[in-house]
Amino acid sequence: MENEELKNETGNQVEDSTPDYLAAIKELKQNSVGREEYERLKAENKKLIDAVVNGQPAQETPQAVVHTKDEINQLRKDLFNPEEQLTNLEYVTKAMELREALIENGNPDPFLPVGKQINPSRDDVEKANIVAQVYQECIDYADGDSEVFTNELMRRTRDVRIR
Repeated sequence: MENEELKNETGNQVEDSTPDYLAAIKELKQNSVGREEYERLKAENKKLIDAVVNGQPAQETPQAVVHTKDEINQLRKDLFNPEEQLTNLEYVTKAMELREALIENGNPDPFLPVGKQINPSRDDVEKANIVAQVYQECIDYADGDSEVFTNELMRRTRDVRIR
């Protein structure tokens, strides 16, 4: 009876969708992270966010400074040079490189709000990380094609009208 087609109350035949469910479950398992790994990453991210919000230095393994001040200044010059016309892909790639260099050197994340009376909240940190993640995913997806990058970025973001 398991292999026979099921009939509903009106007598119509209904296809057995068990293989579809099994395939969907298999795909979910392949694309999911184990619970232990998820909990470990979640705890690690919480520690980092707490450190940023409370103004405490994050407890990291000691690393050498990856970028010198000259390298960071060159990244800024390349990014903000009004004479050089950068494509969207080039601009965002350079902005991501600058962000990474600044954070690696212990400077504040340039994607966070700054000001005299502004102290970034956890929400601000999470949103900055989401923006950086979306940018990086679009850069990776574009594979060097600025038009593809722009289309992917437009697809993944929504335009907010200012009144």
